[in-house]
Amino acid sequence: MKKLKLLLGIMILGLIINPFLSKNIYAENIVHIYFFYDEVCAHCAEENLYLIGLEDRYSNIEVHRYEITQVDENNLLFEDVKTVFNELDALTPYTVIGGVSLRGFNPTTENDIVRLITRYSSLDYVDVVNKVLLGEEVLDTDFDSLELSEVDLPFIGPVSIDSLSIFLAGILMGFVDGFNPCAMWVLLFLITMLINTKDRKKMWILGFTFLFASALFYFLIMVAWLNLALQITTIVWIRIVIGSIALGFGGFNIYQFIKSTKNPDIGCEVTDRTKKQKLMDKVKKIVTEQKLFIALIGIIFLAVSVNVVELACSAGLPLVYIDILAYNQLSMPVYILYILLYIFFFLLDDLIIFSIAMISFKVTGISNKYSKFSHIIGGIIMIIIGFLLIFFPQIVMFNF
Repeated sequence: MKKLKLLLGIMILGLIINPFLSKNIYAENIVHIYFFYDEVCAHCAEENLYLIGLEDRYSNIEVHRYEITQVDENNLLFEDVKTVFNELDALTPYTVIGGVSLRGFNPTTENDIVRLITRYSSLDYVDVVNKVLLGEEVLDTDFDSLELSEVDLPFIGPVSIDSLSIFLAGILMGFVDGFNPCAMWVLLFLITMLINTKDRKKMWILGFTFLFASALFYFLIMVAWLNLALQITTIVWIRIVIGSIALGFGGFNIYQFIKSTKNPDIGCEVTDRTKKQKLMDKVKKIVTEQKLFIALIGIIFLAVSVNVVELACSAGLPLVYIDILAYNQLSMPVYILYILLYIFFFLLDDLIIFSIAMISFKVTGISNKYSKFSHIIGGIIMIIIGFLLIFFPQIVMFNF
């Protein structure tokens, strides 16, 4: 219960401080953005407005604007920079951040700009344009990349290595999150009660409603945390705090696993026997309710209350995964797709167990012995991620 209160306290604290972090985000390094534009260029005007918005959001960026048609010096600098990057055919808008040049302006450019701001806010980098301005020699090692190497996945097509890394992280963390004893026993008890009704229609409706409500609750929690995480990804001390929390949760999970090996009967310690009995009574009342509509309302509230407990039992895995997404600075539709990927694999074991039980009329589940392995696996994942967040954030951003 203390673990649940701590988790909820962190979320409430985040909601309280969020308004103060939405503007003027502090980061350690100053990030210089060089923007070459033409006054009659429509895309240039769009990017300029976008950069003005970023200046309001990030206090650690400096945008250097160069209009190339009316100022000869700016045009000469533009040609020198293009020569250095071997992009003599490039037109405006043309943006350079560190050792990366960006041609044109579109949603992909927006994401790339924010990714580079995030990367260089906490990592040292070479300011190539500044070296050109100072007349210094630009070395091959001064250039950087956005790591856009691609692999061709069956049925999916070309996927960037960055995206693939986040994709695999979502599958692994979501799957591990789904194996915990704090919610599994509720699902198994619900299945047992549904089978006893012998009403297939009611069984399927209530069962899928429970699973769908669980998924929706998880989705809303993760999206809410995402809105906060996007505001704080460049704040160095908050990154260290999040990493420390991940280390703490990871250590606690490993402790839980060691403890469970000495006492195999230990299940979910977030919910005590009294609370378990109350949940069981709720399940019985819902399943035996004659009016389907009332039963549906009850099953939805049950799903929410159970998943509040499960969120604590998972030791923050979904919240840390959201932090990983935020550090990689993606577009909102991509964020949503990755969250849905996590939730799908989080629910996969429940979907399989429920479907088998409904078809065979037999309760098939995962015993405490196997579900406890989620503690050791989840603990190791949390410790690794916490360590990387504190000491090697560029790896969490999949910028190798």
